[in-house]
Amino acid sequence: MAGAVSNMDRLGAGVLPVNLIEGVDQRSSIEERLAAYHCPGVAICVIEDGEIAEARGFGRIEQGGAAVAADTIFAGASISKALTAVLAMQLVEQGAVELDEPINRHLQRWQIPENDFTRRVPVTLRHLLSHRAGTTVPGFGNYPLGRPAPSLVQILSGRPPSPTPPVEVDKLPGESVRYSGGGTQIVQLLLEDVVGTPFATLAQERIFDPLGMRRSTFAVPLADVWKPLAAIGHDSQGAPLASRYSYTPQLAAGGVYTTAPDYARFLIECRNAWLGQPNALMSRDTVCQMLESQDGGQFGLGWQVDGEGAAARFYHGGSNEGYQCNAMCLPEQGCGVVIMTNAVGGIMLHAELLTTVAEVYGWKGFNTRHRVRSLSTDEQQAYVGQYDVTDGIARTTLEIWIENGQLHSFIHGLVFPPGPIYLADNGRFFSQRTRGEFVFAHDAAGIAQSLVVYAEGGVELIRAERRA
Repeated sequence: MAGAVSNMDRLGAGVLPVNLIEGVDQRSSIEERLAAYHCPGVAICVIEDGEIAEARGFGRIEQGGAAVAADTIFAGASISKALTAVLAMQLVEQGAVELDEPINRHLQRWQIPENDFTRRVPVTLRHLLSHRAGTTVPGFGNYPLGRPAPSLVQILSGRPPSPTPPVEVDKLPGESVRYSGGGTQIVQLLLEDVVGTPFATLAQERIFDPLGMRRSTFAVPLADVWKPLAAIGHDSQGAPLASRYSYTPQLAAGGVYTTAPDYARFLIECRNAWLGQPNALMSRDTVCQMLESQDGGQFGLGWQVDGEGAAARFYHGGSNEGYQCNAMCLPEQGCGVVIMTNAVGGIMLHAELLTTVAEVYGWKGFNTRHRVRSLSTDEQQAYVGQYDVTDGIARTTLEIWIENGQLHSFIHGLVFPPGPIYLADNGRFFSQRTRGEFVFAHDAAGIAQSLVVYAEGGVELIRAERRA
């Protein structure tokens, strides 16, 4: 019908905050949100009934540049890790490796250095895919163009020109979750040493070509032929990267270039395998192992997992110095979304868009509307102050103050801007900017003395103590 308004039109006209408040309807246009976060552009691809339903670009590949199209290429950063995990699990299916055997048995060009931790519990593929290996090096920054790229062995051993220290095990494998891009690079070494094929070629032959992901590649840096089709990366203030395009030679951990529809095809294929469809990239048993929480944590094998029943979902984000993205699928409902942005501020935008997509497209059990408890000025004062972070993402300061009659918070040194926090009827505070929750501990006088910030899924993000 001429003039009909699509769900994507509704999404673009009414972006919601990350967390919804009962009885409050706050909507902004997507153009307003792009401007607020200094993010020139975004591409969104929505999955419904196990198929791509709609895909569209909003904004620009750079300020004043061409419009973002649905199939504009972005740097995918850590969504590379799920692709890597599928390649590794294919080896497990084929019997070439085992999930729970010492991975050093298969590594030819480099070995995980042995120490007291690895002698007690050898590192396995299961440990690495679930970020429970105790490996160091959480992530990798953009690599400068024009410099010789480090080899995989140089990356793992921390030898020049690698800009990062060696990948080592400094805690007991299997003991707890610690996100490690360095660990994912060990998986890349496993794949190349066992198969005898370069990682980028392996991904092309085993995932991209079979799924028709024609604008996806692990060939870095981005080839000149692709650049007219790609979005340019931007920093937190919206300035373009000096290199214009992200360059990550640590392929398995963060090197993929892809589009929102291409990565949606990958999500759909993972769901097809979960359904047990013939000729999928993996068997149902394999994908079910990948989507099972490891020791009750946020990670399965290669994916983050959360929710139950119809609301069960697998997902992964991607974050680097110029691009932010998120990919999620709810297999039972057959729905999902891939959101790709070309600026650091996109980390806030894609969180808002995730809530908005779930609302507009009617995802079951995803969004929660919070009931907010009002606090008197005296009650608010019990939380005001500076809290020193003692454990978590960085040694920084979390500040809480009252502004216009409302508590506000800010974690110094992070990309997230300051904003109001609200007390929900479950006794926990929340922000409308992120999915995290604040839980305070009080002294006998009712004054908050410490807090824990939990990320989505109940994962502890930081602990902080009130500054004396």
